Amino acid sequence: MRLSRLLLLCGLTALLGACASSKPSSQYGRRGFWRPNHFDGHGRENGRWRTYYDDGKKQPFTTGRYRHGRPIRTFNYYSPTGQLDHTEQYQKDGLCEVTYWHPDGQMARKGSAQWVTGKGRVPRFYWYGQWTSYTPAGQITDVQTYTDGTITRAEKYENGQLSRVETYEGNRNTRTEIYQNGQLFKVETYEKGLRTGVINTL
Repeated sequence: MRLSRLLLLCGLTALLGACASSKPSSQYGRRGFWRPNHFDGHGRENGRWRTYYDDGKKQPFTTGRYRHGRPIRTFNYYSPTGQLDHTEQYQKDGLCEVTYWHPDGQMARKGSAQWVTGKGRVPRFYWYGQWTSYTPAGQITDVQTYTDGTITRAEKYENGQLSRVETYEGNRNTRTEIYQNGQLFKVETYEKGLRTGVINTL
């Protein structure tokens, strides 16, 4: 009887010891798994990613996630004061919707971008399509068009009306249209950055 009690006591002691040792290891395993800024076997960013302005990691700069070197889902960028500056929402094939924010949290600018990466490629991030800027009240101030990262057209609005349109080739202005009360008032043409002609339309 005494022997059976001794064996039972030893068994319980071993079982409790196993449970106690397994609890911390699982906690540390979880913490290690969720710890950010890891690389895969090829040295590419992988998993959750965090960067900071300061060495003490008190001022966040970016928060997001990578999958084998390519950003996925949502990346947030913060100003040095801690306010959300802009957000990158990634889709398939590196397509991205970018939104900039006013300090009060209202949308300031929005447009599309493309992240290109892969084996043998230098990573590249560029804007394309229309980018629209807004006042904190939501009124449009600018609409810019980009092709492969280069601006090709810029529209300026005042009080909700189109006031100016500039056309670009190779980052150089080739034509400027000036509007008054929504009507085309003047056209200026340029060549190699120099104005070559002016036409008054009213």
